[in-house]
Amino acid sequence: MRAYETVFVLNPELGADAQAEQVEFYKDLITKNGGSITNIDAWGKINMAYKIDRFSEGIYTVVQFQGTGALVEELERRYKYNEDVLRYIVVQLDEKKFKAKPRKDPVRRERKPRRDNPTDEQSDIPAEMLGDDEDNED
Repeated sequence: MRAYETVFVLNPELGADAQAEQVEFYKDLITKNGGSITNIDAWGKINMAYKIDRFSEGIYTVVQFQGTGALVEELERRYKYNEDVLRYIVVQLDEKKFKAKPRKDPVRRERKPRRDNPTDEQSDIPAEMLGDDEDNED
C-alpha cells in the first residue's frame, strides 16, 4: 500500500447535503476497495484562476489515503464520469517527505512602513531637509 493524495473540485451550486454526499461517496469508495483514509480536509468554496464549465468558484476537498494502483484507477474512473466533479488529481506521496497535515490558514503579519515615504515621527532627517520650511520665507 502506498500513500496518495487526491484533490477534487465540486460544482459550487451543490447544496450542503449534496456536497457531504459526494465526499461520503468517495470515502466509501476508498475504504471498500481496500484503502484506508489518513486525512480529509475540506477547504470549502474557493475562487478559481479561470472558469471551468462556466463556474468561477469550486468546492475543494483534499483526501490523503493509503491504497493500491487499482484503487487509484477506480477513483479516477469515478471522478471522470461524475458531472459534479469539475476537476480532480491523484498524486502519490513520498511518505518520508510529506506527512498528513491539515491545511493551516496563513498568518497575517503587519506590514512594515515603506522606507521611501517616512513620517516625521519616524524620520531621523531634520525637518529643514525634508522641504517643509514654513519658518523660512524668502
